[in-house]
Amino acid sequence: MKDYVESFLELLYPEKNTCFFCESHDEAINDRYICPDCAKTIKKIVPPICIKCSKPIDLNAPEELCSDCRKHDHSFEMSRSVFVYDGTVKKGIYLFKYYNKPYFYRFFGMCLVEFMKDTNYCGFGLVVPVPLHHSKLRKRGYNQSDLLARYISNNTDIPYGDVLKRIKKTPKQSQMTKEERRKNLKDAFDVKKSKTKSLTGKAVLLVDDVYTTGSTADECSKTLIKYGASKVYVITIAR
Repeated sequence: MKDYVESFLELLYPEKNTCFFCESHDEAINDRYICPDCAKTIKKIVPPICIKCSKPIDLNAPEELCSDCRKHDHSFEMSRSVFVYDGTVKKGIYLFKYYNKPYFYRFFGMCLVEFMKDTNYCGFGLVVPVPLHHSKLRKRGYNQSDLLARYISNNTDIPYGDVLKRIKKTPKQSQMTKEERRKNLKDAFDVKKSKTKSLTGKAVLLVDDVYTTGSTADECSKTLIKYGASKVYVITIAR
C-alpha cells in the first residue's frame, strides 16, 4: 500500500527544489519542500502553552491550563500542535485540503515527526487518523489526516491503524460556535468492527490537520476509549 500511495503522489509533486507554498524554484530547498523566504514566515507555537491543548497562554497565567480547558473536560490526555494557524501555514493547509495538493503531506508530515522527536512526544501503540465521511472522501479523493498518519507511521515505530469511521455527515463547522461544534459532532464517529481488538489497551495518537475547539478530538477520543483504547493523545499541524 505504501509503494502504491507513494507512486501515485509522485506524479503530483512539483518539480524538485520548488517551494510547495509559493512555487518558487530555489536550489536550497532540496528535501525541505519550502523556500527560505516562506520558512521565515511560519510561526511555531512556543511556550508558555496550555498543558492540555497547546493554546498559548500568558506567561503570568495563574494556572497551566487555558480558560477553555478549565471550563471543559476533554476526553484526550493532551493535544500538541506545531504551528500557529495563520499566514503561510493556513494557506498551505487550505491548499492541502481543498486544492488537490495531497503532496503537502510530505512537508507537514516531516514537521510533525520532527516535532515528536524533538519534544519526546512518543510511547504510542497506534497512530489513527480522523476520518472523513465517505461522501466527502469521494469528492476530495483523499483524506489529508490519513496521509499524515501514514507518514508518521512510516517514519516512526508506531503502527498505523485504519480504525475510525465517520458515520454522520456533518455540516461545515468553520462558522459554528464551540457549543454548536460539539452538538454537530455528537455520535459522528464509530470504530470499524474488524478493528476493535487492535485498540485494546493501546495509547493512541490521533492525527488531524487543525485543532480549533477540540470538539473533533474529543468525539474521536470518546469513541476510541469506548472501544478499548487506554488513552488518546492528539497531534495536529496547527491550532
